[in-house]
Amino acid sequence: MVFREIDDDLWAIVQSHLPSTKPHVGRPRCDPRRLFNGILYVLSTGCTWADVPAKYGTKSTVHRYHLELCEMGAYQAIFLDLLRSGYEIRRVTPSHSATGTGPAQAKRNVSPMKIVIKR
Repeated sequence: MVFREIDDDLWAIVQSHLPSTKPHVGRPRCDPRRLFNGILYVLSTGCTWADVPAKYGTKSTVHRYHLELCEMGAYQAIFLDLLRSGYEIRRVTPSHSATGTGPAQAKRNVSPMKIVIKR
């Protein structure tokens, strides 16, 4: 699988949901586009955080940025904004997915999880 970095049109949408580049204290943050591309590299290729290429930043910096985006809910906001703007979300093809072959135990009295999207 070949990894492609995000283009300028997509970056314009994503950039508005990311934290500021200047922290309250300490050194200035690395380039957010580079860090975001590092996160996308790990998530799309399936490699570990330790295998992120150096051009995206150190493994700990990229991972810490990912955790920060998770905590602030940036991924859901980005996804919803992409849907609102008409960005085409590609479907997962069976060639890029894997399933386990072991038996799965069903749990009793557990309601299915629901996703609620506010409009």
